Amino acid sequence: MNINQENWTYSHYKAKELKAFISFGASADILDDQFIYYATVTDSEHNDVLQEEFSSIDDACGFLNKKYSNLWDFIDARASKKDAGGCSSCTAH
Repeated sequence: MNINQENWTYSHYKAKELKAFISFGASADILDDQFIYYATVTDSEHNDVLQEEFSSIDDACGFLNKKYSNLWDFIDARASKKDAGGCSSCTAH
């Protein structure tokens, strides 16, 4: 699976202590109302290791997919973690 326009808000790639994901922001120019998409890699302490800026979500997704999809694990943050505890592991119900 790859990161795309539909899942970029809850998906990322992970390898050991690194995480690659897309976030968005806006230009500091008050007259520029375009979103900026950031393909970012952080370490386990949430420090930026790499960050690339893109004007479209497709370009940001393409960058991460080309660089990491064949090497790192794809993570869907919506998927349940069977061994993580919490409500999904409760035997009271």
